[in-house]
Amino acid sequence: MVRQTLARLAAAPCSALVLGLPLLISAGAAPASAKGCQAPMQGRYAVMGMGTVGNPTKTTPEARLLEERWLPGGAVEGRSVERVGRNLRSGSYRGTVRMVGTCLVRVERQLPWGQQVSEAVIDGRGRPLYSLDRTPGTVISSRWLPMAPGSCKASDLNGVVLSSQVGLSWQQPQGGWSPNAVVQREQWSDGSVSGIALSSYGGVGDTASYSGRLTLDPGSCWGDLVERDAKGVNYTYRTLVVNGRNGARGYLYLQNDPDDLTVGWLVRD
Repeated sequence: MVRQTLARLAAAPCSALVLGLPLLISAGAAPASAKGCQAPMQGRYAVMGMGTVGNPTKTTPEARLLEERWLPGGAVEGRSVERVGRNLRSGSYRGTVRMVGTCLVRVERQLPWGQQVSEAVIDGRGRPLYSLDRTPGTVISSRWLPMAPGSCKASDLNGVVLSSQVGLSWQQPQGGWSPNAVVQREQWSDGSVSGIALSSYGGVGDTASYSGRLTLDPGSCWGDLVERDAKGVNYTYRTLVVNGRNGARGYLYLQNDPDDLTVGWLVRD
């Protein structure tokens, strides 16, 4: 039987073999079906991003926090707090969001200091998870977290909060930025916090305890966190508590101190 089949193939014109080849290949490989996504989900999101801004010859580190609302008709409104190098800026904005591909959206924001454009991947329910800045000269990626509606209370963070983050520290007197990394465990009670931090600044490791106090803006989830470690060093942060359905999921922070640029997601246990 095999000899007869080979003989028929050998006798067949080359054109027939060539024409039949795609048919054999296509029959053996079923095309994968692309699973679509729903339209962008209206709601409230907390966003944390970090990267650089500038040009190929000179870049400046940048980090940001956003509280953003996606509204009916593709409208967007929100508030942004940003560190650009050693400088801090903040402001409210409006913009738009629209689909630009399968499970891909484009967000255009008009901030007090100019236009900001990013593209985000969304999950099957239409919620953004990660985004990349598309503004010329920027290399910034961001993480998105859904927020429940309503204002926040400092007591929403009660319990244990854990975190791991990386950042940069300004070197004196020579200038330039050096990497740092911090791992923390915190205990919260009605806006007061005590914790332990494992840190490495420019390759020099340390362990220090600290305590602090969070003060929220009235009727908001934004606040200011002031901490002091056992060595007497003070740290200040702009924070955004991420509301969940059963209390806070945790909080985002952006460091205000000019010589340290750190942004972090601190998760409630």
